[in-house]
Amino acid sequence: MADPKKCAHPACSCIPPDKEKYCSAHCEAMADKVEITCQCGHAHCTGMATKG
Repeated sequence: MADPKKCAHPACSCIPPDKEKYCSAHCEAMADKVEITCQCGHAHCTGMATKG
């Protein structure tokens, strides 16, 4: 079985739903923009800033 495909937005580490290219509307909207820290809103995204 193949590994799940990562969200197409470079700053995001989420796995999008089946047959989707992006994990969220945010990532799709940011497709042609540079974002250093992903703001998709998913808690498990490694692009999300964490508060300690």
